[in-house]
Parts: sequence; structure tokens; C-alpha cells
Amino acid sequence: MSTSSAPAASWPAGTVARMLGLPPSTLRAWHRRYHLPLSAPQTGSHRRYSSTDVAALTRMKYLIEQGFSTESAARRAFHADGATDVVTLLAAVRQLKIDAATAFLEAHLAAHDVVATWEQLCRPALAALCGPDADHCIDLVQGLSWAIAAALHRVTTAAGAPPPVLLACAEGDRHTLPLEALRAALAEQGRTALFLGPSLPDTALQSAVDRTNPAAALVWASRAAGPLPRIRGTRLILAGPGWPATAAGEHPATLQEAVALLIRW
Repeated sequence: MSTSSAPAASWPAGTVARMLGLPPSTLRAWHRRYHLPLSAPQTGSHRRYSSTDVAALTRMKYLIEQGFSTESAARRAFHADGATDVVTLLAAVRQLKIDAATAFLEAHLAAHDVVATWEQLCRPALAALCGPDADHCIDLVQGLSWAIAAALHRVTTAAGAPPPVLLACAEGDRHTLPLEALRAALAEQGRTALFLGPSLPDTALQSAVDRTNPAAALVWASRAAGPLPRIRGTRLILAGPGWPATAAGEHPATLQEAVALLIRW
């Protein structure tokens, strides 16, 4: 698999303390008493924290708030299961600590892959915020969406990869996160994908096809879409629940299916 990624980010203790909403003295005390391991390279006299470290500290803080002793929280924070990860991510988002949420997502991506992070962490967290009370937490949904997109943007592919796959939302559709996840998942497989953003008219997609000569173009519709796109010169794939099941062509039902389909060419 030929991929590349941006250099791993790291932060100083003061920045991490602000991200977590903790006094710097508390962070120092945790290190002194519980010998918390750090995965970020330590090259100077001041501690640096990677996204994995911030994720573990976010879990630790949440567990303490739920009544665990600090020692027990420190021990459990580095061995969390999937359900704990979702709760920890939501705890950061509900406090609008979006930097911490982004770092937590980056750590999950580093430990797993895009498909697993999307299915096990992102989708459950979004579903938890998009229930009956969604109108009262639009700020949280927007914050979580920003954090997911920011973490996915760090997954890149090497230059000089095969002709790109074009990804676009149907005209009028602005639900871009599924395509953000698909672009990143393809990048993990060494497949270049160009995401053209929300609500793209067919004429604009046709212009992009003419300019790039892609292997395929995938159009996402999260809700009932208009007429089927009429695109010449490439293979057209329709994804998302907005397209009728009777529409001609291939209709991947999941992120994993879409990745498997698009890496064939």
C-alpha cells in the first residue's frame, strides 16, 4: 500500500491543558504520580503530546468525571473499548473542546483505519447528536462534523497515483462527511480521489470529468435527489439513500463497499 501522511502533530503541555480544560498543575501532577507514558518524541526539557496522548488524557478526564479514581482512570484510559471511545469523543464535543475531539479522532485513525473509525466512532457519535433533540444541539453537530473533517484531511496519498476518482454531492445536497470519509479511505489504499464538495451541478461535474479524465465519478445523495446525472466519458457510480434502487448502475451501500468498488480500476 503506497500512502503518505502529514507529519504527526504534537503540542506542549500548556496547550494540551487548555484543550482539556485542566490547570497545567493538574497535568503535571498526573505525570508525577501515575507515570503516564507519552508516545510523542521528547527532544527537549518540556513535554510534548501527540494526538494519541491527548486521546488517552481525554478518556482519563472523562472517567474521573464519571467517578473513577484518578489511578484507575489512568490505567483504563489506555485500554478503552469502542463504546468508551464514543462516549469520550462526545464528552469533548459537548464541552465544545473541538481541538481535543480532533486529536482524539486522529489517534483513532492512527490505531485503526478510516473505515473502522467511520463505522465505530464517527457514525455512532453523529447519531447520538442527531436524535430528537438535534435542533437544540446544532452547534455540537457542527463542531463534531468539523472535527471529523479535520482529522480525515490528514489522511493523504502519494503524488503520482493513478488517475483520480471524482467525488461530489448531488446538486442541493450538502452532507459532505460520507465523501470526506470515502476520500480518506481511498487514500489509505493509495488511490487518489478528488472531492469536489457539496451541491455540485451536473454541468460542473461534466467539466471536471473533461478536465481530469478520471477512472470513475461517484455522486452522493443523502436525500431524494433530482434527475439522475448524465455524465459522459467516465464510469458513473451513485451512492447514498437518495437515489432510487431501480436506477441503472452500481450502488455501493456502505463505505467499505464503495472503497472495494473504486480501487478495482
